[in-house]
Amino acid sequence: MPDNPSLSVIIPVFNVENYLSKCIESLFKTSGIEEVEIILIDDGSTDESGTLADRLADEYSNIRVFHRNNEGPSAARNFGIREARGTYVSFVDSDDEVVPNLFAKVIKLAVVSDVDMFLWDSELTIEDGGSMASKKEDFFSHTGLEKTERTYDGKKLLEELIRNSGNFVATVWLGAYRRSYLVDNGFYFEPGLIHEDEYWVPKVMINAKSIHYIPEKIYRYRIRKGSIMNPKSKNLKAHVDSLMKIYPALYDYYDEVLEGEPLQELIEANLTKRYLHMIFRFNIVKYGYGKQIDKKLLWRKSRRIQDKLMVLCLYVYAH
Repeated sequence: MPDNPSLSVIIPVFNVENYLSKCIESLFKTSGIEEVEIILIDDGSTDESGTLADRLADEYSNIRVFHRNNEGPSAARNFGIREARGTYVSFVDSDDEVVPNLFAKVIKLAVVSDVDMFLWDSELTIEDGGSMASKKEDFFSHTGLEKTERTYDGKKLLEELIRNSGNFVATVWLGAYRRSYLVDNGFYFEPGLIHEDEYWVPKVMINAKSIHYIPEKIYRYRIRKGSIMNPKSKNLKAHVDSLMKIYPALYDYYDEVLEGEPLQELIEANLTKRYLHMIFRFNIVKYGYGKQIDKKLLWRKSRRIQDKLMVLCLYVYAH
């Protein structure tokens, strides 16, 4: 591995002894991976994940392992950004995989490109062997963009995604990011948050001058019980606490960086749709947040009839 690799892959590791080898195996099936730095951050695992990470580092010279006290994926990713030597950084969850023949393209592009970030799509793996309903097949794809490889201004890309598909995917592992772009702009993850991608990705996209979209399902996202995003417990308070920080903060951020721009109304209407969805999906009122929901703001920012109706429901029961 060169001293200054073009790409660093940052992988937080926490209690994934049954998945980590598969994740690493998918990377090492990729052409050119020997030129990539792979950073495994053992986030205080209580199973054999840390020991397994050390064994993998003994086997592969371009793997670096760090052992830390448990602070969550946001702190682990921030640590990885600071430690990375690569021109670009990407993030892989330790229970997921990459598609080797497609990830090879990212490695090649990282050598010759100077864009702020790359963007790609993902396929899904269902752990129990079931199949995802057809309407979910493109859930982690940027369906609002033309399926041709091209480079966008960040704001233009977000505008096209929302206008053409009604939404955009805020997921950190769907891209690679120029490390200097992140560091120079202070784009670090908010420690302690779940759903931290939803706060981080929009900020990174909005400020990017160049985003190169690769219309391929390069990542393989695993849906499994017991993960952070699919917990076994029905007590979702930690999720709700994070969401109630993220969504109000995003309104403030959009007001700050988009004031007076056409994108502001569009993206805030999209944020309102997402916010309302989360309020009802996680039954946020159940966790004592009814009074803290700014219903007047939601009413002002709503553009769809169904969103207006959802806000009216909040006036009735969220108090």
